[in-house]
Parts: sequence; C-alpha cells; structure tokens
Amino acid sequence: MSKPVPTEKLTPMAHRLKIMPGRHLYVGRLCLLALLLAVYPACSCGQDLLIPSGAIVTCTGGDIILDGDLVNNGSLINQNNTIIFTGTSQSVSGTSPIEFRNLTVGPASSTTLASPGQAIREILRCEGTLNAGGNLTLLSSASGTALIDGSGTGQVTGNVTIQRYLPYAFGYKYFSSPFQGSTVSEFGDDMDLLSAFPSFYRFDESLATSGWISYTAPAGILNPMEGYAVNFGSVLQPGTVDLSGVVNNGPIEKTLYNHNNPYTSGFCLVGNPYPSPVDWDSPGGWTRDNIDDAIYYFSASTTDEYGGSYSTYINGSSSDGIANGIIPSSQAFFVHVSGGAYPVTGRFGMDNSVRVTDQTQPFIKSSPKGVRSMLRLAAGYTDDSVSFDPLVIYFDDKATFNFDGQFDALKLFNTDTSVPNFYSFSDDQSKLSVNGIPDNGHQPDKIRLGISTKRDAEIVFRIKAIEGDLFGSSIVLIDSVNGTRQNLFPDKLYQVSLNAGDYDNRFYIGFAEISTGVPATAQDPDLLTIYSGAGVLKTRINTLTLNRGTVKVCSLTGQVLYEARVYEPGYHEFRPGIKSGIYIMSLTTDSGNISRKFYFRGDR
Repeated sequence: MSKPVPTEKLTPMAHRLKIMPGRHLYVGRLCLLALLLAVYPACSCGQDLLIPSGAIVTCTGGDIILDGDLVNNGSLINQNNTIIFTGTSQSVSGTSPIEFRNLTVGPASSTTLASPGQAIREILRCEGTLNAGGNLTLLSSASGTALIDGSGTGQVTGNVTIQRYLPYAFGYKYFSSPFQGSTVSEFGDDMDLLSAFPSFYRFDESLATSGWISYTAPAGILNPMEGYAVNFGSVLQPGTVDLSGVVNNGPIEKTLYNHNNPYTSGFCLVGNPYPSPVDWDSPGGWTRDNIDDAIYYFSASTTDEYGGSYSTYINGSSSDGIANGIIPSSQAFFVHVSGGAYPVTGRFGMDNSVRVTDQTQPFIKSSPKGVRSMLRLAAGYTDDSVSFDPLVIYFDDKATFNFDGQFDALKLFNTDTSVPNFYSFSDDQSKLSVNGIPDNGHQPDKIRLGISTKRDAEIVFRIKAIEGDLFGSSIVLIDSVNGTRQNLFPDKLYQVSLNAGDYDNRFYIGFAEISTGVPATAQDPDLLTIYSGAGVLKTRINTLTLNRGTVKVCSLTGQVLYEARVYEPGYHEFRPGIKSGIYIMSLTTDSGNISRKFYFRGDR
C-alpha cells in the first residue's frame, strides 16, 4: 500500500465493501481482495465493491481481483494495474464510468458491463465471457491503442466501440473492419458519405480498370478481411475514428484471385480483421496459398488529398525502413496473388495465433532477420525533401535473380504525383521495390534500375543506409546515357535533369570492392575460415610456411586494430577487443598474404 488504510474509513456490509463518501482508499502493489480480507477478516470472497459518490479508490499497481460486482458512483483511478473478475456472475455498473488500464475476465466468470461509458486504455483479456452490451470503448491515442488479447480462450459478446487514432486525418487511409457485419454507415460521422466526389471505395481485382469502386451506400457491408480506401478530407490535423460492432474472433479466410488484368495485376486489398495487431512473420496461423510474401502499405500524402505512396515489407526487409510485419488493428494493405495459369486462385486466412499485444504500432507504420547485406537507395526531386521514393536491394542465399514472391516485392506505383517511382529490375523484367539477390559471396556487376517521373525536374539518387558486407564495397550509380559512374558511398549523390517520363534502360547500380590498404586476398576459400561469437574471433588456418604467420584485424579503411602471431596451422581463437561490425582479417606468411572480410559479433 502506498498509504495506511485506517479501518474507520471502511464500513462492512453483508458481502459488500463500502467506502464512505469523502474518503480516499489507496491500494498499492497488493491484491485488493487480500487487502479487504486483511481489514475485514469476516468478509467472504464473494463480496461486492461499492464506491459511493464522493469516495475515491486509487490503484497504484499490481492486480485487483474481484469476486463480486463493481459499483462505481464515485471515482476509481487505475494507474498501473490489472483488474481481474473471477466470480461466476458479475457486473460493472454505477453513475461514474471506469477507465480501466487492463481488464481480465477469468475463466469461470461471466461479467456484464451494465452501465455506459466503460473504457480500456491498454489490454482486454477474456478467458470467460464479457458481455459488453454496447457499453465498452477501446481507446486510442498518440501513445497507443487498446486491444483485445487474442490468446484469451473466452468471448466478448455485444457491441464494442473501437477507436483508431490518426496522426493526420488527411486524405486516404486504408481501413478494414474488426467487426462482424458492420456497415459503411460506421464512418458516417467522420466524413460526408453523400459528397459529390466519393470518399469511400472498395477494390475489385477482377476489373479491367483501376479496380476502385465507389462504395458510399451507408448499408454497404464491411466484410471481414476486406480493405477499403477512406478519405478523411483536406484538413491536415490529428483525428480519432470510432467504429462499433461485434468483434471478430477465431479463424477467418478469404478467396483471392489474380486475373492478370493490366491495372490490378493480381493485387488485392485485404485487412486485419481483429481488434488487435497481427504478426505477418508469425510461424503459424496464416493461410497464404498462392500469395506472395510481401505486404504493401499506403501512406497518404501531406499535400495531395487524393494521392500517396506505398511502402513494402518482405522477408525481414522494409523498403523504407519503417514498414514492418506488425499489422495494426483496422489496417488494410495490399497483397499479391502469385502468377501462373490465369486466373490464379489464392487462399488467404489467419487465426488467433497470429495476434499480438503490440500497442505502439501507428496506423500504417523492420527488424532485420539476422545480419544480412542490404542497400537502401532513394530517388527524389531536389526541390522537395519529402519526395524521395525508397528501394531496397539485399542478399540472401535462397533468393534468385528472377522474381520470387517469397523474397522480392513488386513495385506498387505511388498515386502521389509529387513523388517519383523508383524501382529495380529482376532478370525476368519484373519491377521491384525490394529485390533479393543470391548471396554467393560475390555481388553482381550491376543491377538495372528504373525511375518514372510525372514532371520535368532535377532528380537526386542517394544511399539511405548500408548493412552487412556491403560496407566493404563501393556503390556506383551508372548513367549509361551520360557515361557517368558516380560512387555513392560514402555520403555522395548523383544529380541529373530528367524530363517527365519513364527511364527503364538508363540507370544501373554497380558494386566493387573498396581498396582497403590490406594486401590482396588469396582466392582459395579453404586456406582461412573465420567466424565469431561473444567477443571471440575463431579461425581455422590450413596453411603456414616455416611454421610462422602474423594475423591482423583491420578496419575497412586498412587501420590495424589487432595483431597476433601464430606458429602452427589448425584452430585458433583471438580476443581482439573490438565492437560488433564488418572487418578484414589478413594472414601474412612467407609465401604470401590471405585476407577475408568478416562480421564480428562482440560480447554485447
């Protein structure tokens, strides 16, 4: 307890604890039920908690376990606690609604929210039955969005209101419904559904046109797992959308198609159907038959009400370094049905095991899968610092040079005309926003790039980030028309004047080893092998002349960071005392030099 609880402030009643008006009960990191029994040993576990008008209960931490009804006519302040209902049949009522931080309904409990205005800031977990009855709101703000934990084995019945905070309620957002059978009318208080220019669209992949269909009839059904484009107007300011209905729970599946039409190209707008985020990288729970592994998010422009740009996530790689595999509640996104004998049928589905309790993901919003070589490029207009379109090239030993839906993401063209479209090409001519290249220890000589611009402008190409072994390469932008080779690394740009149009055969990115000042590398891979872990450099040396050699660890610029002598071949361990990163190890013997580039894992 944060303060003593004088017994004179509490008046026991038959199976009820009542706090007198004008009094304040502080509950610290203790179970409230245990506290009540300590103060009133005769009270049973089935007692109610009544907070009259003028009384205050402040809960500062820990769990609060209630076996009876909760009646709040005063003030119940939840700071860092979870309230758990464990009784067989319980209710929450009173003239003062409660803002729960976390709420849990135990396995044996059937709890009813009997009075309006109840709300949750963080997590609702239901192991029994929660009868919401239209009296519950899951809150959303800039700091996080409340959710229903999908690992609970119980059920939430009745209508629930779910909020979704938008940092900018401007232009189009891609929404999906977390409810069963809700309708377009749920958005009626957030926009003018009768506007002359439609503000609400669904997407139909089978159409030979753009695929977008106006869908503003208030009675239109919002199907689970289907995505919708919703325009929130022209005012650049934060906003909060609220929708109501009976929440989805359990397995949900949808059939998708690729008709190979010229504009839809097998892309389908789908959505998260749950009142919680889902994890695209979850090892189980997904059905993705004939579905590529990439997801595509839309981010509205901050200047063009009707435009925006796309970001992509696939195989642990994010096209912009922001988009990732945690898909927020109510978020819609594009997936692509694989090619084949058209029309191709895809099965797309998920169950509760993909749901997570990550509250911090914004509405559209990567953590890499281990250490990999990755290059992030961007191209944009010199007169607009927010116009840059991202592109990723990364290396994976399972990738191929042709398009592979498990490693590559197609380029979904931006609708914002103030942002160019920047992409690379696979060997089979697919345009890619994320391009996985085979990792065979050697970079390709060059990769073809493409850029499409809607206006005459000065275009800048630059590197946003480099990861892994590419730190030891020079990254060269090749302009085949001007005959220019511009090294972009480190911190260099290539600028060129382009007329509006598509440039698919002019620009290339090339790779070459940086000169490091380290002697030339012997080519036999068996002469020196290197790996590391927990601050230890582990080597196997298969050649030594005159039984003596010198080992040096160098930075990529050739600076010697560590040096040691070895006197026999075989296995050797070294502790160079360097931080995690890319280095070069050289072995010098009487017969020559061997060097290897390697990634060192430090002890932290």
